[in-house]
Amino acid sequence: MAVRQLNIPQGYALFEKHSHATRMHRHYGIELIYCHQGCFDLITPWRKYMRIQGAIIPSNMPHAFRCEDSNCQLLFLDPLSDIGRYVMDSGMGGTPEISTNIRHIEFLFQNLGLAKSSPDDRIYEGARLDWRIQKCLTIIHQGLTDSDLSIKRLCSVSFLSESRLSHLFAKQVGVPIRQYVLWNRLTFAISRTLDGDTLTSAGHAAGFVDSSHFHKVFLRMFGSSPFKALKN
Repeated sequence: MAVRQLNIPQGYALFEKHSHATRMHRHYGIELIYCHQGCFDLITPWRKYMRIQGAIIPSNMPHAFRCEDSNCQLLFLDPLSDIGRYVMDSGMGGTPEISTNIRHIEFLFQNLGLAKSSPDDRIYEGARLDWRIQKCLTIIHQGLTDSDLSIKRLCSVSFLSESRLSHLFAKQVGVPIRQYVLWNRLTFAISRTLDGDTLTSAGHAAGFVDSSHFHKVFLRMFGSSPFKALKN
């Protein structure tokens, strides 16, 4: 996937790919797919969407994607960002179902300006979150390069037990702590590749213990290897 735009502070990443296919995968980000010329197939464990032009895939929904002889744009949104919360609150992507409303999808691709946070603001400041979860998110974003970032440390700063923190975090953020951390490590690693780092050095800089760990997490969350996905 060629990276067209990557704005970590504002919570979105835009990729473009020709003739791309993935295995079944899931990830924290809300995903929008738009094919302005041609079509693609989208498969979930429960339904097949064949020869469609656009889709909004909710956070953490398992899916596989196939686009043959077409150019597709893939937009990933952090659900806690301004534009992510706009999608959730407007009902475009705030349901457990995939939306194929092409008007909604075209509108969102044309209005990335909905991501209004300044680069110095953390993307979750406007979200309606418990202060303890906000504190954990701050620690997570500050510690992405630290391979030793642990739940015990988050429990310490939030004054919550591990079980209570895990429950509250998943309820408010939508995914378990570990999945949220890994997703943000991946986006940070991708940003490093744009700065010229090799996949190995980018994965290491993002706190992955080794290249194998980075590869496995990338494959699980994007449905293809980092070399195949980012080779353009």
